[in-house]
Amino acid sequence: MVEATPDPDSTAESLPSPRVAGASGGEPLQMPLLKLKGIGPATARRFERIGLTTVGDLLHHFPSRHEDLVIHGKIRDVPDGARRSIFGTIEEPAIWIASGRGRWEAQLIPEDEPDQPVTLHWFTSGRYRPPVSSRWQGWITGALRRFGSPVVAHPSMSLCATREPIPGGHGQIVGVYPSTDGLSQGMIRRAVEQILDQIPLEFDAPLPSIIGTDRTLLSIYCGFHRPTSSAQCEVCRSQLARMELYLHAVRQAKTRAIRQSRSILPIEVSSAVEQRILARIPYSLTDAQNRVVAEIRADLAAGFPMARLVQGDVGSGKTAVAIWALLAVAASGRQSVLIAPTTSLADQHRETLQRYLAGSSVQVAEVITGTSADVKHTVASGEAKIVIGTTALLSASVQFDDLALVVVDEEQRFGVQQRQDLAMKGEGVHRLHLSATPIPRSLALALRGEFDLSRIDEKPPGRPPVQTRWVASEKLHDALEFLVKETRSGNRVMFVVPRIEDGEEDDPIGVEQLRSRLQQTVLATVGISTLHGGLTLEERNQRLSRFRDGSTPVLVATSIVEVGLDVPELTVLWIEGAERFGLAQLHQMRGRVGRSERESWCFFSAEPTSDEAAERLQAFTEEPDGFLLAEKDLLIRGGGDAEGERQSGRSEFLLARPLQDLPAFQALSEAAAERLRAGDETPEGPLLGRLGRYLGPRIHGS
Repeated sequence: MVEATPDPDSTAESLPSPRVAGASGGEPLQMPLLKLKGIGPATARRFERIGLTTVGDLLHHFPSRHEDLVIHGKIRDVPDGARRSIFGTIEEPAIWIASGRGRWEAQLIPEDEPDQPVTLHWFTSGRYRPPVSSRWQGWITGALRRFGSPVVAHPSMSLCATREPIPGGHGQIVGVYPSTDGLSQGMIRRAVEQILDQIPLEFDAPLPSIIGTDRTLLSIYCGFHRPTSSAQCEVCRSQLARMELYLHAVRQAKTRAIRQSRSILPIEVSSAVEQRILARIPYSLTDAQNRVVAEIRADLAAGFPMARLVQGDVGSGKTAVAIWALLAVAASGRQSVLIAPTTSLADQHRETLQRYLAGSSVQVAEVITGTSADVKHTVASGEAKIVIGTTALLSASVQFDDLALVVVDEEQRFGVQQRQDLAMKGEGVHRLHLSATPIPRSLALALRGEFDLSRIDEKPPGRPPVQTRWVASEKLHDALEFLVKETRSGNRVMFVVPRIEDGEEDDPIGVEQLRSRLQQTVLATVGISTLHGGLTLEERNQRLSRFRDGSTPVLVATSIVEVGLDVPELTVLWIEGAERFGLAQLHQMRGRVGRSERESWCFFSAEPTSDEAAERLQAFTEEPDGFLLAEKDLLIRGGGDAEGERQSGRSEFLLARPLQDLPAFQALSEAAAERLRAGDETPEGPLLGRLGRYLGPRIHGS
């Protein structure tokens, strides 16, 4: 539309003016936006709606993307719908075209291509006349469309006597900022430019050498907010991201130093014990597993409580690493416990351990709902060195003799308090958490130094990637023949829905209703069963057994199948109402397929009700790596409440992507730790220290 709605607080154009004084000699970044030229109470309230009240807030309100408005080549080469800027002349006033819905129309003659006129349209009331007159000259910016000849509807316009200087928002690379109703891109850009050009930000001190740049801090901010080239934009973005990473790394190093200051009895794992443990595991560990085992071995021997989060995709071998740790602690004569989110998964772990320990004197106990007092006594007396269980372990009736290690499997399924309650059953307990897709809060805790982070980034060879597709729910009918073909080839098909029974009109379909619908199709000929939490344990086991052996190769289930289901023949997963599940849940479900060399698919239907939900689902479609998917969830939803139950919240990072470049982040953290050990209590330095409230870790409660 015609350039930005006028600011009700401003009576004049925001022209260059003398430098604005700082906040009464205080921190200039804390100067209220109200002190900027052209920002009055009404506009300040609009900025406040998106969390911006000070100069520092706005300076760190970074563009979500950049637009290159420069025409490179000819107008005809511009992709249809792309936004570009053109300098030219309008010879005649706009005329009213009454046909159709009515519009104002004018012809712009580009200075660079006078033989390629551009038609300007304004679809408004006939009483509104665009602000152009005969011989109007200046810049216009808008989306170039092709309807025979180039057309721009509702262009942004700036009247200029000469081509240069180019006014803001035209003919250059411009930032596109997150905004709100009544707060135009022009308003934001003018305010940012005023900060960069007129506020004495006191950014002259040198940056720490570890940032690796000779640029001044002011030039870095200028180069990202208003770059002169794409290369400059990327370089400055990278340098800001590195500053952000370093500030987080300093916090991580300080937190880790506090955590590691507690002294406990070390657990040494000798070479002989190591060999006995590995002899019990009936396969060779991968390089990635061996790397994580070495990290755990060092933690156990370090003399302070371990706190380590191990991430690895489904099938990468997290369980083998956990078993190594359980056996290492048992070899020391102390107790360890593994908590799992479901009884079936706990059963699976117990059976695996008992199989590995056949002929050993090490006793394994399982504690689930209904476990006898006799079994609990073996735990309390220390007779059972390895304990497997569910949340029944949290009961006051379950006590340990000498608990040294807590392993939390599928950690995203447990709350902070549950994990803490289990660890409190011992003194100075080591903690090892496992997950394919850690929830945002857990990643935030790791990045803050509450946990050390390990990755198992290898998967067994020969497994093709799962193909993920977002489809309309009605496409299920078109896929029926394909699903039947899969089952007749010896494969399995599973449907997952959010609920057992149908809910309200807007709620997704339930298990029993979907099964009834499928019974009316060709799938009924191959056998359909259901699985959900309303069944007894015996019923669930019977139905799973028939699914595994192929007696009923189609299963309709709730998210109860999220963990613990290992059926190599399962090749098709169809998720209904995917917007009702979190990213971690969706990735865990997807992990049920692709567990063999067979080609596998994950189809899902969804009707997201927010941009954030749509962004998460798009990320699920595009990203097969659970670790990077978890990082995207962290960036989209934020890190949540580290001390409480809230699992998401304000994003931890503005520009940095620490998990995509974990080695670099860990190197920065170690560099900060070295400075701390050398007695430097502020390794970030005075200049970066001022930026900590914007680029550093979020303070709880802020």
